[in-house]
Amino acid sequence: MRCMKFDFTQEEIHYVKIIYRNSDGKAASVKASVRSISENNITACAKSSDGLYIKTPQDIVLGIICKEGLYSSDTTLKSVYNDKPYTFFNITKPQDFEFHQNREFFRVNLNLECIYSYESEDKFINIKTKTVDISANGVTILLASMGATTGALYLNIEANGRKIKTKVKYIRSEKTDSGYRVSLRYDDISEHDRDYISQICLQKQLSDKRKMLE
Repeated sequence: MRCMKFDFTQEEIHYVKIIYRNSDGKAASVKASVRSISENNITACAKSSDGLYIKTPQDIVLGIICKEGLYSSDTTLKSVYNDKPYTFFNITKPQDFEFHQNREFFRVNLNLECIYSYESEDKFINIKTKTVDISANGVTILLASMGATTGALYLNIEANGRKIKTKVKYIRSEKTDSGYRVSLRYDDISEHDRDYISQICLQKQLSDKRKMLE
């Protein structure tokens, strides 16, 4: 990862992910839109019907999601203000940030329940398995045997209570002691689902980073 200067405009940022400590001292996160950027401050806003009560000031990890990719920086959450149904965040503007990767290639190790399906003799074969890693561009799953890897292939991923269904294409496989690691590329996925996976990937990496700093 390389360090870069913070020179984003408000229009360039799709949203931010704030990783903070809740009242129990556990890592939590909230997705927010950027309302303004000044020389030393970022103001962000999230919809929260019950309000958010966060001890401030506190050190946080700020994830920045732009069209070009995913970024993060350590900074300070200075204050939180609830004006139901919204919560406003005042954040110290980072001087620099880490560029991770373009979202198409941003991959994290994550085990999610999924069903791999393929057509065989006019019937669909469904195999329950798990992901090994995942990105907004594709996924690696575990299979006991290779089975079908051509023709119509489908994947149904259980992602934090949400089902993501997509066609997939076989890319490659790797033999392991217990079977195969099979890499697949999404072939027909909505941008909404792709963005959702991208959010999961960012949250996982920022969570991993936070654990390393503890």
